[in-house]
Amino acid sequence: MLALPTFSTAQPVSPQALSFNTRHTPVLFTRRLHSLQRLLVCSFLSCALFTSAARAVNEIVEVRYVIDGDSVVLSNGKHVRLIGINAPERGRDGTPSQPIAAKARARLAALAESRRVKLVFEQEREDRHGRWLAHLELPDGVRVAQVLLREGLVWTMAVSPNLERLSENLEAEKAARTARRGVWGVSAYAATPANRLNNKSTGFRFIEGTVQRRTQKHHVIYFELTPQVSLLVSKGDWKNYFSGHPSDLVGRKIIARGWLTESRGQLHMRVSHPAMLTSGG
Repeated sequence: MLALPTFSTAQPVSPQALSFNTRHTPVLFTRRLHSLQRLLVCSFLSCALFTSAARAVNEIVEVRYVIDGDSVVLSNGKHVRLIGINAPERGRDGTPSQPIAAKARARLAALAESRRVKLVFEQEREDRHGRWLAHLELPDGVRVAQVLLREGLVWTMAVSPNLERLSENLEAEKAARTARRGVWGVSAYAATPANRLNNKSTGFRFIEGTVQRRTQKHHVIYFELTPQVSLLVSKGDWKNYFSGHPSDLVGRKIIARGWLTESRGQLHMRVSHPAMLTSGG
């Protein structure tokens, strides 16, 4: 919350401040007037920013264009990334689109493009790319993400701290997964064994393997699946969302979903919630 400028009456006004030397009266008056004007401008700007932030909690907007199954552009030009889901990637720069990507985009366009929708924000309202992070709701209250999840067009993603609708998203996803609908019926999206991954295996994917060991560097816990592949959980996320001790995962076969990144020959997948891990048997 932004702190608004306050005007204190605790300090009495000194007699010197009330006595005017006629020779300097215009200068003193001008300086005091400018000071008052600056305070009023700061107060106005702070109020405007506070009002804008409060209004952004639930904002009615118009969707101008759908980029893909989880991102839209508003009529004001602002990009919005939907919270709690991830869609297959559309092709860029000559690369082909991933399976189901076109269907996911078309379905989101049918639901929201050129329509007024409600944006619902959570704790983190903007990502590192400057996009707004929000849920989309239709005028009749339908939650767009859950429509896409039930139809198997996107996956549930848990990225802290925006986790308010995680439980209902997982429930919507379960129906599609059980029926092997959409992405759940595509063999290309099956979990890849960690020992088959290489430096080009980056991007969103499911991976599986047995946790060989646990280490910790600074505030991050590393769960090593192979010498080159590790899952990363921040100590804060483990404390807030996981149960038990990190060592409990050692020796367990798990399937993880998330974005795999490469750095100095190592592959890392950040996991911020246990819902992104399932038992691999």
